[in-house]
Amino acid sequence: MKTEQLLEKLTQKALIDFVVEYAKSDSKLTNAINVRFGALELKTELTKMEKQIDIALGDASDYHGRDRWGYYHVDLSDIINEVYERAEQNHIRLAFAELEMLYRKLLEIFEYQAECEIADEAEDCLRIMSEIADKATNKEDQDYIFRLCLELTELEDGKDYGADYEDKLLRIAVKFVNADNISEFNETFALFESDSWRGEEFKLIRLEVIRKMKGEKAAADFIASNLQHPKIREIAFEKAVANKNFEQAEHLCKEAIATYEHRWGISPWLYKLYTVYEMMKDNDKTTETAREILMQGDLEYYSKLKTLLSDSGTWDNAYPILIKECAEKLNYSTYMEILEIESEYTLLLEQLNQHNEKVYQYGAFLAKKYLQEVCDIYTAQINKVAESANDRKSYNRVCANIKLFSDAGYSDKAKSLTEEFKLKYKRKPAFVDELKKIQDK
Repeated sequence: MKTEQLLEKLTQKALIDFVVEYAKSDSKLTNAINVRFGALELKTELTKMEKQIDIALGDASDYHGRDRWGYYHVDLSDIINEVYERAEQNHIRLAFAELEMLYRKLLEIFEYQAECEIADEAEDCLRIMSEIADKATNKEDQDYIFRLCLELTELEDGKDYGADYEDKLLRIAVKFVNADNISEFNETFALFESDSWRGEEFKLIRLEVIRKMKGEKAAADFIASNLQHPKIREIAFEKAVANKNFEQAEHLCKEAIATYEHRWGISPWLYKLYTVYEMMKDNDKTTETAREILMQGDLEYYSKLKTLLSDSGTWDNAYPILIKECAEKLNYSTYMEILEIESEYTLLLEQLNQHNEKVYQYGAFLAKKYLQEVCDIYTAQINKVAESANDRKSYNRVCANIKLFSDAGYSDKAKSLTEEFKLKYKRKPAFVDELKKIQDK
C-alpha cells in the first residue's frame, strides 16, 4: 500500500502523534516542518541557520579533515535546499539573509581552502544569490538585497587568497539600481571600476547601469566605444544579427579575428563569421570560412565544406587541391581521418607506415586492400609494445592489441603470435596468464 493511502487511514490525532514522535529524534524533519508550516521570525530563523552552517563547515579550517590531495569535501545541500524553499514561499529576504550568512562564513575559512572546495561553494553561493534576487518583486526586498550586496563588497576576508567577488556582488546589486540609489551604487562601484584584471566584468556592470539610467541609445553608444572587450563585442554582434544587420556582424567578426590573439584552438569569432555568411546565404564566403575552420583543425567542417562544394557543383575539381592542402596543414591524425572518409587507401597506408601506432584504428580498413602490408605493421607494433611490457596492465594492453589484430581479419596470425609470445615470455608468468585468457575466449 502506498504511503499516501496509509496516512489517509489515520485519524488526525494519530498522524500528529506520529509526526511529533519522529520529529523529536530527527532534526531534519523538525526543520522541514518549521520551514514549510512555521511562522517566520527573521532573527530566530537565522540563529537556527547559523547552527546548521557551523555544523556543515565545522572541520573546514582543520587540515586533518582533508583528503590526501588537500581537499575538504563539504555538503551544503540541506542548507541550499532550505534557501530555495524559503524563496518558493516568497520569503525572499530570509532566503537572501541565509545565503549572506553562508557566504560570510565561507570567506572566513577561505584561507584554509584557497581555490578548492570552499572557493567552489562560495561561487555557487553567489550564483544562487543572483537567482534569489531575480525573484524579488517587493521593493523592500529589493532595497535589502541592493544594500547588502554593496556591504558585502567591503569584506576583506579571503581576499588575500583569491576571494575577489566584488564584480559578482555588484552584478546582483545593479539589478535594483534606480534614481534614488544610483549615487550610493556609484560610490561603491568607483572603488573597483579601475581594476584592470576584471575590467571587462566591470564594463558590463557599467553598461547595465547606463541602460537602466539613460536608456538603450546611451547603452548602444557605450557598447560602440568599448568593443575592445570581447563580451561587449558579443553583445554588439548579437544585436546586429537580431536586426539582420549582417554587414555589421561580419565587420565585428573580422575585426575580432584580426585583433584578438587566440592562442589555443580556433577563434570563436571565426565560427560566428561562418554563421553570418550562412544567414547571408553567401555560399562563396561560407565555403571559404568552412575551409579556414577545417584547416585550423575542426574535422566537423570537412563534411560541411564537402556539402557546400558539392551543392555548387565544384567538388570534383576542388577535391584534389583540398586533399593536398589537408596533407600540408592538418596534423597527421586529422588528415588520416579524412583519408579514411574518402577511402584513400594508398595515401592512408603511406601515413600508417609513418605512424605505426595508428594500425589499431585503421588496420581493419586497410586490410581490405593491403593484406600483407598491414599484417607486417600489426606484428611489428605488437612486438614493440610486448618487449617493453612489464606489469599486468601492460600485458593486458598487448593482449587487447592481439585481439584487434585478430578482429581485423588475421585470426590465424593472431593465434600464432600468441603461441610465440607464450614461449618468448615464459619467464613472465603473469604475461603468459593473460595470453592464455585470450586463447580461451
